[in-house]
Amino acid sequence: MNVNDFVKGNIDYHNLLSSAAWQGGKISPQVRYKLLQTAKFFIDYLDIPDFRVLDVVLTGSMANYNYTKYSDFDVHVVTRYRDLKCDDLAEAFYRAKKEIWNNNHDIVIHGHDVELYVEDIEKPPVSEGIYSLLDDKWLNTPKYSPPDIDKGAVNLKVQDLIKQIDVAIETADDPEDIQRITDKLRHMRRAGLDKTGEFSVENLAFKVLRNQGYIDRLYKAHNHQQDQNLSL
Repeated sequence: MNVNDFVKGNIDYHNLLSSAAWQGGKISPQVRYKLLQTAKFFIDYLDIPDFRVLDVVLTGSMANYNYTKYSDFDVHVVTRYRDLKCDDLAEAFYRAKKEIWNNNHDIVIHGHDVELYVEDIEKPPVSEGIYSLLDDKWLNTPKYSPPDIDKGAVNLKVQDLIKQIDVAIETADDPEDIQRITDKLRHMRRAGLDKTGEFSVENLAFKVLRNQGYIDRLYKAHNHQQDQNLSL
């Protein structure tokens, strides 16, 4: 079977942290300042009375050795979801808020986009590297340990998911048709992270799909289908 190499250019591993952010194991003061400044604007945008900021952290590949040209600065504003006093809605509310913010802003630092999230302190991210921007110190220091990536499995997984995405978009006559595969991808990624971590086949496949624009295509297709159904 002829399988495209989706790994090359989408997945990488380096022996140094990204020079776009790091100087000798410490984050660049200018980068730290800009990320905290952005986080403050994001917190103001949330517009939640008495919102408690427990920390602001940098996580993901820009806090690790596996960054690529596609990597974002993943900035998490840490709070406690249950403080919102609507447990069933907190996650959906914060996810909707961050998606609107990230879609409406184009903040770039040294060629990498800045993405904002609200993190529940009771559900920390699965990440080798976590850096507190507030306290200017590592909470979880990444270790240089080149992973053994099953490139064949990643390529096959991506190829299969691309076919599913293409079929879903071409045949959908209801927004739920798109939402089902979007939810499937989200659950697949979470399962991979929980089981194997950042270098699981599922998480790497998701990153490839995101880098290649397939996740964005799903969101746009969902909104288009919804608009069509609401129009006369």
